[in-house]
Amino acid sequence: MTSFRTDPTSKVSMVILNLDGYEDTRECLLSIRCVHYPSLEVILVNNGCSDDSPKRLLSEFPEVRVLTNRENLGYGGGCNLGIKDAIGRGADFVLLLNNDTIVDPDFLLNLIQIGETDPRIGILGPKIYYASDPQRIWFAGGFVKLKSGRYGHIGQDRIDTENKFGETREIGWITGCALLIRTSVFEKIGFLDSDLFAYFEDADFCLRARSAGYRCVFVPDAKVWHKVSRTSGAESPFTLYLGARNLLVWLSRHIQHPYKLGALAFAMTKKLARASLLLFVNPESAFALIRGVRAFFTNESGPPGKNTTPKAVLDRVAAVPEVSSTDGH
Repeated sequence: MTSFRTDPTSKVSMVILNLDGYEDTRECLLSIRCVHYPSLEVILVNNGCSDDSPKRLLSEFPEVRVLTNRENLGYGGGCNLGIKDAIGRGADFVLLLNNDTIVDPDFLLNLIQIGETDPRIGILGPKIYYASDPQRIWFAGGFVKLKSGRYGHIGQDRIDTENKFGETREIGWITGCALLIRTSVFEKIGFLDSDLFAYFEDADFCLRARSAGYRCVFVPDAKVWHKVSRTSGAESPFTLYLGARNLLVWLSRHIQHPYKLGALAFAMTKKLARASLLLFVNPESAFALIRGVRAFFTNESGPPGKNTTPKAVLDRVAAVPEVSSTDGH
């Protein structure tokens, strides 16, 4: 086990969403059982499951606190249920963690050790590798250019043999795959935007936090392995629709004037050009991109095709959540 200069004092609540993902969630929870941290509670949000995974997981992991939600509120809505529960139970930090991840036993200690050094550090994230290629980086911090709208993962697809991305440093944003947030941030800026449903909630939240004076910090000694795109499928029509719509929403909120119009025009041109290339090869994907761009202009929210407002659903569900739990450790 790694030697630390100070013992952590913060209470951490870890929020994990499960949507018909028994095998992935089980493997994630097994890795969490090996985590070295003295004050950790795990909250599992069953986010509209239609299988028997909630029952099986509760039976196998009685130490986990379980919130069961009958309809899928998306990433933001599901996480917000867990976040509100965690804050109500006195958490100092909330860690949002994808269910298709495996964590290093010391990853949380490494994150908290940095987080406790400065109250201005509101958000922290680990170094994330591909689970299928354990030395290859998926995320070593996020960058964003607020004039052009360019954004992305630092170090993606690079082999980490020389530890070139080994510096703890302030970055633009942190992926929601593994996102540690000081609870005071929620008190100051609110919660994740559940209207986005999935994709860009993390980057949106990080930029809102930075605007409020908080720092986002990448901690390379904290390590996680991610089974990328196991829930929605890589480049599915669902992903393409939400990715197109939410990118434009995110650009419209955060890119500075006078660069905003140019960034939006460039992003829309890229999406529509890609749709034209896909039209004769995969028309379903092409139309998903086109609908996503249109949804930005018509101010549609929620999942594809529903134009619902998850915030209203979230308020209704959160008022009387169905909860099964035993006390965590």
